[in-house]
Amino acid sequence: MVLLHATSSQESGNFSARKADLIDKHVGQRLRDRRRSLDLSQQDIAQILGISYQQVQKYECGLNRISAGRLFMLGHIMRVQVSYFYEGLPPAEEMLSGRIDTSEIMLPNVDTLPNANIRDALSDLVRAIRDSKMM
Repeated sequence: MVLLHATSSQESGNFSARKADLIDKHVGQRLRDRRRSLDLSQQDIAQILGISYQQVQKYECGLNRISAGRLFMLGHIMRVQVSYFYEGLPPAEEMLSGRIDTSEIMLPNVDTLPNANIRDALSDLVRAIRDSKMM
């Protein structure tokens, strides 16, 4: 049995708490994207779930993890399967084996930035940081 929720920043096997946090951020971003595509406010979602809009904000930022039951309800509210929230993540086998760098999880979102100059600058910065680690 593999636990995806690590309680400290120390690694548990090859799966770190940092990667779990990146998954939470990814799920939160997918939640935000879907909510916006449906033209719903954080307050709309909060009211349906019986929580505060601040809690929805924390979910969307990845600060608070979304429980399985709540994620199921969010999928129903937003008319998507629960798997929608995980689309775009690398396969779990790669994350567990340590073959995935945290930048590989975050970088796909660069393409969604509207300004080409910012996309290019951010990509250049990430490459420079990656290359400096190899030296």
